[in-house]
Amino acid sequence: MEKRWTNEDIYLLAERGYGLYRQGFYREAAVLFEGLTAIAPGDAYCRTALAATCLMLGDQQRALKELGTILHQDPSNHDARARRTEVFCDLKQWNDARRDLEILRKTDQWHHFQRLRWRLRAAGQYSE
Repeated sequence: MEKRWTNEDIYLLAERGYGLYRQGFYREAAVLFEGLTAIAPGDAYCRTALAATCLMLGDQQRALKELGTILHQDPSNHDARARRTEVFCDLKQWNDARRDLEILRKTDQWHHFQRLRWRLRAAGQYSE
C-alpha cells in the first residue's frame, strides 16, 4: 500500500528540518528537505528551506536551482527572487542579479529592491 503524505505529515517533517537547520545540522536538514521536495514538489517553503540549507553547505548552484524552480512555479514569489538575487551577488553573476533586481523594482517590492540595490552599489555593479 502506498503512503499518502498529509499536509500535517509534511509540516511535522519540515518543522524537524527547521530545528536541525537552527542547530547547525545542515546536512541532516538538507536530507529532510530533499525528501520533502520529492513528495511535495510544489511546496515553496520546503524548497526555500532546501535552498537556504544548500547555501549553508556552500552549494550555491543547488540553491539557485531550487530558487529557480520556485520562481518557475510562481514568478510572483518575491522572497525567492530576492534570495536568488543575493545568491547571484555572492557568485558575482551581476547581469543575473540586476535582471532580478529590475523585476523586484517593477513589481513594487521596495524593501527588497532598496536592500539589494545597496548591495549591488557597494560592489560597484549598480548605478542610476
